[in-house]
Amino acid sequence: MGKEIAGPYPLLVTPWTEDAKLDTEVLVREARYVASFDVGGFIWPTAGEVLWNLSTEEYEAGIRVLATIEGARKIVATCPGKTSAEALARAALLQRIADETGARMALLARMPNDAADQAAIEAHYRALAGVARMPVIVQTFNDGKSPQPDVDVLVRLARDYPAIYGYVKEESPGGKVNARMAELLRHPEIKTVLSGFGAKAWMFQGTKIGTDGVISQRPHYAPLFGRIYALMKEGLQSDDPELADAFCKLLYLSNLGDTFGETDDMMRGPHLYVLQRLGIFRNRLTRDGDGNLTDYPMTEFEMREVEQRMRYCGLLMEGAE
Repeated sequence: MGKEIAGPYPLLVTPWTEDAKLDTEVLVREARYVASFDVGGFIWPTAGEVLWNLSTEEYEAGIRVLATIEGARKIVATCPGKTSAEALARAALLQRIADETGARMALLARMPNDAADQAAIEAHYRALAGVARMPVIVQTFNDGKSPQPDVDVLVRLARDYPAIYGYVKEESPGGKVNARMAELLRHPEIKTVLSGFGAKAWMFQGTKIGTDGVISQRPHYAPLFGRIYALMKEGLQSDDPELADAFCKLLYLSNLGDTFGETDDMMRGPHLYVLQRLGIFRNRLTRDGDGNLTDYPMTEFEMREVEQRMRYCGLLMEGAE
């Protein structure tokens, strides 16, 4: 029997209409594209969008249309909150949608900003287990707004709520992440540790430490995520040419952020053109928290570079217009 949570979980890019509304039709098209590859599921929306950009109505509308997708292995909804009360309310909404639609869902839940110590972190996740009857992936990094949850806390939660906890997206800051992953995996209560940080360390973490999947941005690279995971599951190592080639192609495409944007961590920017070129997105619009739209400009010269990389990496067929 397979694990409830394992494999790549690409984070969907939120599409916007020309009048600054959530484009649910494109969101479904994007999710179907991701689900057509060998992934564990997909995640929507980003934590920042939940907190600053999406209304509760938009959030619910997006989750509900995603819940209608046939063949989606698992929908993972982000469930952050500036406070524990906000996160619990969001979890209750998601549980209601899961109950009404029958969709297979999970939560991605980082610590709330008001969890000031280990006792508060543990209390929050215990309260969350009283609201959500679905797997919860604990994301261990909250950008310094709360402490990292101790390994002992994560193990206790997994022991006391085995149907809910035991899944960790480990993103401890600095040089701690690899050691933390290894420590977590020494405990049988922890069922799955997932890599993060843009999948940049996934090769080492997946083949040497034993992470069983990844949560990462850039869903348009789902075929590469799926291929890398399948090869890792075969037991291939970092010196295998096929695995190394797939991973290098993922980094090559992620590098578009450094090439035309500010960082390879960016989720939008030139990657919006990739989604356009795949026939998924209608535009390259981004909405900010005040409801303002900006268009990501690209020259024909820049577009050709993106297309050439897409062709080399197998995302575009040779000669495709």
